Amino acid sequence: MLAEFEVVGTLPNGGQRIRFLSGPLADRVVIAFPDSDPYFQERISHERQQRPLTADERAERLLRSLLTNEQVLDWVQSQRFTVPTPYGVVELGELYNIGFWPSSGGEFRLCVIPTQKKGVDLPLCDQWVNLLLVLKSDPERFFTVANWRRPGGKFMFGPVPCIINHTAQA
Repeated sequence: MLAEFEVVGTLPNGGQRIRFLSGPLADRVVIAFPDSDPYFQERISHERQQRPLTADERAERLLRSLLTNEQVLDWVQSQRFTVPTPYGVVELGELYNIGFWPSSGGEFRLCVIPTQKKGVDLPLCDQWVNLLLVLKSDPERFFTVANWRRPGGKFMFGPVPCIINHTAQA
């Protein structure tokens, strides 16, 4: 059922006061602005503007822009994604407990945290971006500075053992 209404007044800018006669808004009076009203257009434009993105939202957008479609899907589903390197596969997603499966076999847990300015907290996704870029551009450096442990063991200072072996073989 369509609501019925009547115009009960006209405004100087061409707007109208309208009273609904039937429907869920019966007896309610509203003001209708013409599409050409500059004030109305400015308000609509302002309301349509998105709020500024937070630092976390910007960081996540940047991270996703650097990932493959498969990595983005993994990130969305589990907040983790894997990165292939010349030394094996790294799984980013849990600080202080980064998964690493060397090409030679086995498993390590790594701890690599990007350097931050004192008193400035990087959004988590910015930390993943930082680590991802190092893994892509200089993986040897990543594994050299990483603290490492075998599952269930104690952390040791880097480099990760397989990097020493890999470098010696090269």
